[in-house]
Amino acid sequence: MRSLLRIYALSAAAGAASLLAGCSNLQERLPEARYTLKENQTLPLDQRLTITYEGAEDSRCPDNARCMWPGQLAYRFTMRVGSVAQGFYLVRGQPGYMSPALRGSRIELDHLTPPPPRGMTNSGLGAYPVTFNMYAQ
Repeated sequence: MRSLLRIYALSAAAGAASLLAGCSNLQERLPEARYTLKENQTLPLDQRLTITYEGAEDSRCPDNARCMWPGQLAYRFTMRVGSVAQGFYLVRGQPGYMSPALRGSRIELDHLTPPPPRGMTNSGLGAYPVTFNMYAQ
């Protein structure tokens, strides 16, 4: 009888521990969401995790020009985890960004938001906003 009670107590404790572990994983997962940021705007995702939109780099071929390469529009970001910073780019038509710091989430450019007109990002006018989505994997 005692061994049966021990087995029951151990299995109940293990079940409670796995339930609590599951709850903590759910709390740690970042939410799926759509974000729009202006240049140099920082998005706090967690207590120690932020993403800053640094700006865009536009190497697209100008209108009414003939180019060997069509170029691309790349949005530059910095992700900070505490005091550690890591830069990354998002480019339309390319896979998004994943990092262990995002806890299984992926960041991708929003495909419904049109890109700025060519030449606008390098004009010094500043902030063309960027919209991206965060998806849980």
